[in-house]
Amino acid sequence: MELTQLRYFQMAAQCNNLSEAADKLHISQPALSRSVKKLEDELGVALFDHSKNKICLNDAGRLALTYAEAVLTKADEMKSTFYQFVRKDNILSLGFCDPGPMRFSVPLLQKANPDINITSALLADEDHLETALLTHRYDAVVSLKRPQHEDIMTVPFAQEELMLSVPADHPLAKKSCVCLHDEQNLPLVNYSGNGAFVRQVQPFMDRLADRFAMKTYDDYFVFRQLLENGTLICFTTKLVRHYRHDGDNRVIIPLADEGLKATYLLSYLKSCRKYLSALLEWTADFIRTQK
Repeated sequence: MELTQLRYFQMAAQCNNLSEAADKLHISQPALSRSVKKLEDELGVALFDHSKNKICLNDAGRLALTYAEAVLTKADEMKSTFYQFVRKDNILSLGFCDPGPMRFSVPLLQKANPDINITSALLADEDHLETALLTHRYDAVVSLKRPQHEDIMTVPFAQEELMLSVPADHPLAKKSCVCLHDEQNLPLVNYSGNGAFVRQVQPFMDRLADRFAMKTYDDYFVFRQLLENGTLICFTTKLVRHYRHDGDNRVIIPLADEGLKATYLLSYLKSCRKYLSALLEWTADFIRTQK
C-alpha cells in the first residue's frame, strides 16, 4: 500500500466520479481505476458502489477513507516536521494562480530582499493548492481561493480589478470611472491572457463581445502596435498597469461594472511561518498601501 494509492482513493471518494477525479489528479481514468482496484484487492473488499457515471462509497469504503485520511495527515505532518531540517533559508519558492501578481510582486519582493533567492511559477489550476503547500512544492501560493486545511494560514496579498486604458484625447478620458454596460460603439481590443482572474471576468468579456466589435489578440507585439498607433481602447488591470506601459498619451480609468474586482490571497503552512517572515512583512506593508 502506497501513499499515492491513498491520495487517489481520497480524490475518487470526494468526486464520486472517476473521470472527474482523474482530471483533478492529472492522470488517466484507467490509471486511477487500476489504483483503486489494487487498493481494494489489498484490503480484500470493494470500496465503492458503482452506478452509471457515478461511484459512491459503501460502508467499507467510508471506514477505509477514515484510515486513509488519518495516514495522509500524519504523512503531511511528518514532511512538514523534517522540512525545517533541510530547507535553505535563502531560498523562497512561490506559486501564483495568475501572471499579473507574479510579474508585479516578484521583482519588488526580490529588490526588497536581495539576500533571498526567489523562484516563482504559475500554477496549472487552483484545485491543488493544499497539496502544493503540504508537500512543500511551494513555500507559499498566491491565489483567489482560500485553502481550508487546518494547517494552512491565509492573509490578503493584493487587490486586483479590471480597468480601461484609453487615449488621452478620447471623451472617456475625462471620466473618473466608466460603466461599460451603459456605453455603446466602443472600439475595444484585448490581449488574451490566462489565469484565475481572467476566468473570473470571462463572462463579462463574453457579454461585451456580443455588444461591441471587440477583438482579442494573442500576439503581444501586434497588440502593442495597435495601442501606440491607434485610438483603440484596451483593458488593463490594477496590477498589470504597474509593469505594462501602454504609452504616454493614455489614461487608466476604473470600471464601475460589477464582478470585476478580486482579492489575491497568500497561503502558507503554519509550521513555515518563521521562514516566511520577510515575505509576510512585505505583504502586510503592500496591502496597507492599497487600502
